[in-house]
Amino acid sequence: MQINEVVRALLDHSGKSARSISIALGKADNWARLTARNSQNPKLGTIANVADLAGCDIAIVDRATGETIATIDPPKRGED
Repeated sequence: MQINEVVRALLDHSGKSARSISIALGKADNWARLTARNSQNPKLGTIANVADLAGCDIAIVDRATGETIATIDPPKRGED
């Protein structure tokens, strides 16, 4: 899944507007909408913050076993 698809899935899951997510992240009010459409490369910390706002975690999963190896904690807003 590409980053724009991840952002789109997180926005859908959150039930929040793209604008409200963008503002909560301290980004331009159209950031989430544009990122969900385009193949931009936001920092992993930013994606972790989007996931946090959607009530989700980002995890590293071993492909062979399905075991969660690590979960990425979102940085404090504005520090990513």
